[in-house]
Amino acid sequence: MAEKKIVPTDPALVGKKIYLRPVTPDDIASIHYWRVLSSHQTLSSRPTLFMTPSEAIERFKKADDKDPYNQRFAVVTIEDNLLVGNIHVFDHNPLNRSVEYGAIVDPDHQNKGYATEALHLMTRFLFLYRGLNKVHAQTAAFNKNAIKLLEGLGFKRDAVLRDHYFYNGEFHAGYVYSLLKFEFE
Repeated sequence: MAEKKIVPTDPALVGKKIYLRPVTPDDIASIHYWRVLSSHQTLSSRPTLFMTPSEAIERFKKADDKDPYNQRFAVVTIEDNLLVGNIHVFDHNPLNRSVEYGAIVDPDHQNKGYATEALHLMTRFLFLYRGLNKVHAQTAAFNKNAIKLLEGLGFKRDAVLRDHYFYNGEFHAGYVYSLLKFEFE
């Protein structure tokens, strides 16, 4: 019988290929680099601050967020302990028991199922261990990969935000997706 590999995180955050753990300052340079490789405005409808990797690390270290739901998680492969992605959980609404999240995967490790597994693990964790009722995410209408990922996980499109993303000199619609606890698995 193969010996099970021990990973440095909560057992609820361990999948078949990856595990999730809190992001450390050492992870930030890689995550920053992945954002630079992506066009910033394809990842968010909010303005992105341009900074160096060292500035991004310092900003991360100074973040003083007391909300345990506002956290960044590293996506790490079990096989070789390689950082391949990041999930950011934010905009916690305690009244409605909801939270938003977003993810990014290293361009060299995309299309390997890491984002799907990571979002599934995080969603299960938020529903079963944090008692939330809804998770939601937002993406640009032109981000076909994100749309396919969210819909593949069972998310429903709740809204179209007209002219919500300004990218390449043009406005584009944004989509809001959500998944309710009773719809999960």
